Amino acid sequence: MAKIEDLMRDCLKAMEKGKPEEVAGFFADDGVWITPFGKFVGKEQIKKFLNWQNSQMSWTAEGAGNDIIVSDKKAFFEHLVKANVQGKSVELPAMCAWEFDNNDKVKEVRTVYDRFSTLEQAATGIGKLMVGLIAKQFVVK
Repeated sequence: MAKIEDLMRDCLKAMEKGKPEEVAGFFADDGVWITPFGKFVGKEQIKKFLNWQNSQMSWTAEGAGNDIIVSDKKAFFEHLVKANVQGKSVELPAMCAWEFDNNDKVKEVRTVYDRFSTLEQAATGIGKLMVGLIAKQFVVK
């Protein structure tokens, strides 16, 4: 189990450093990464997504709550993402479910976080006004 946790942490370090080629090396050839931005299948799509993500923000992830829990070839990672999006600091809780194949390559990662929270923190100008108007509709009174 420690091996899976080490693989995950090494993969995350490569992500944070903006190294898509290195990250893709952790995935199986037909690996899948499902994110709030879409589903990316295969190393080339995963690298394309990472290149796009790196062009939009820089970020780090630190373990939070349960941090990493491993069970056989599956793992769960609860963390806090700290990002710089268009010059603004953003923090959001995130959760990822990881599955590994028998060669300890990432078979699938499912990442979940609140994109709206990111928009609330990063939006400026008219975008901030629009996000604020939408947010007001969902306030519990």
